[in-house]
Amino acid sequence: MIVAIAGLLLAAAVCAFSLLVGRKAQQGLQRSRYQSMIQYGLETQLIQDKNDLHRFGLSQLLRRTSGGLSVVGMSMNTMAIIGGGALLFGPALEAGGPSVIGIGLPIVALLSICVSASLAELVSGVPTAGGIYHVAYQLGGRKWGIRAGWLHLAGYLAKLALFIGGFAFLVDSLLASRFGYDSTVLTFCAAAGAGAFTQAALCHYGQSIANKVQAAGVWLQIVIILSAIVGLVWMFWPGDYSPVTMYQWLDSNLEQPVQPLMFVLGFLLLAQLFTGMDGAAHGAEETIEPRVRVPWAIYLSTAYTYIALFVLLFFMTLIVMPAGGLMFVSPELFHASGLGGFVQYAAAGWGGSVWLKALIIVSLWQSGQQTMTACSRAVFSLARDEALPFSRKLASLSFRRHTPLIAIWSVACAALLLLIGLGSLQTEGAFMPLIAAAIVCLHLAYAIPVGLSWLSDRSASRAQHKRGTRPVEPGGNKSPWQLGEWSFPIRSAALAWLILSAGLTAGIVHPFGGITAAAVTLALTATDFRYGSRRATGKKRRERQDRSETAATAENKIRQQ
Repeated sequence: MIVAIAGLLLAAAVCAFSLLVGRKAQQGLQRSRYQSMIQYGLETQLIQDKNDLHRFGLSQLLRRTSGGLSVVGMSMNTMAIIGGGALLFGPALEAGGPSVIGIGLPIVALLSICVSASLAELVSGVPTAGGIYHVAYQLGGRKWGIRAGWLHLAGYLAKLALFIGGFAFLVDSLLASRFGYDSTVLTFCAAAGAGAFTQAALCHYGQSIANKVQAAGVWLQIVIILSAIVGLVWMFWPGDYSPVTMYQWLDSNLEQPVQPLMFVLGFLLLAQLFTGMDGAAHGAEETIEPRVRVPWAIYLSTAYTYIALFVLLFFMTLIVMPAGGLMFVSPELFHASGLGGFVQYAAAGWGGSVWLKALIIVSLWQSGQQTMTACSRAVFSLARDEALPFSRKLASLSFRRHTPLIAIWSVACAALLLLIGLGSLQTEGAFMPLIAAAIVCLHLAYAIPVGLSWLSDRSASRAQHKRGTRPVEPGGNKSPWQLGEWSFPIRSAALAWLILSAGLTAGIVHPFGGITAAAVTLALTATDFRYGSRRATGKKRRERQDRSETAATAENKIRQQ
């Protein structure tokens, strides 16, 4: 019992830490020189937001309407409490045993909160749709910015393909049980195609209801969590296992001690639950007062996700944990261990009701749709800076809908092709490779701006010995959302975790994560080699043209005199 109490105190300590960091950020916001214009009316605030965007040489092209819960939903839906839990609960529990939930999840959440606080502090100073790409660009120049942007885009594509695959598997299984056909690769691909098409269609035509969809996604996840917990507690409590089971370091069969390597595997799988926390940053150009609302959305979504996941997975593990019964056979194209089991167990408290299963499927689809939106904005911001091939097409914008339509459909097709192609090449399916790719690429992308800011803070602290320095945004102005003297140690912890987790994931979860990151780096190098000389030639041509025009103007003035 003492061990269980210590474990619960660990979970509570993470909550207390998140509250302290949030309080520190609020104090920093009050001390900053940032002046909100929302008190003078919406139009005044929109003018301020537009001027903030102009400081980075960007025009206001996207429609700025998001605010309140919809901004939080952009990050929370991309992280996907229900979708991520459904996809990863089974594999993590099977690998690391129940202790990976009781001990591993709070530790992962603690480190992820440090990451989200660091990212929130950085994007508060760069309110653009590029998110961490533009932060890295401002801190380290074009070279580091494009590296962060490409890795970030690759991670989001893997995450989107993962959501599409999970949605397709559940829909295919549900329809097969209802209509009596056998699930095959063909039926799975049809469901995946339908999911990707409908998600892209909503991004295309549903811009006017985007805010409502984002807020509805948050409420939908809350309803599913409460329904699952209440139903399970009502039907099965107190269950067959004591809370002490969560802290005994046993395997999923509760027979032998869990192997350290398997526990680390389950621990790393849980890291996927907190990727995509920066989703709100991609909607910065569509958010009212983004310098304050976006960082709060990034930070609060991480803290709320941890609380909801810990309560849900803790109860589910205690009440319905079978002895090795979480393996659920799926089509070879997408071998999702435990996905069907999670849905069945979540609905068990309501007698296996179909409505709760349907809500889980809808939530998984909505998380994929939100990830597609964030991914399309990442493509748009990169293409706008000519940092992608076919940039002119990808950066085109529908001025009627204020939406990058080509970027949306390109992202949908790329994720679908990634899912099908990877599943066809991998004998074990696309599930683990996609998880590894998402974790490695996103964590490396996060590590670039965090590392650059860490080096900047370290240099500043050396130059100003024993003098507290506040976080300074790229460009010289202080970020409104700031942590003061807490910034450096939190960034240090975040940077260490991001680098360590990326390396361990590539080596333990699946090598495809490291292969993807290496391929992205090589592709970026090849692209720079191909287009670098062209950009340099164009720059020299423009310089010669400017000199010629200047000389001609001077000559004309002399003649006039």
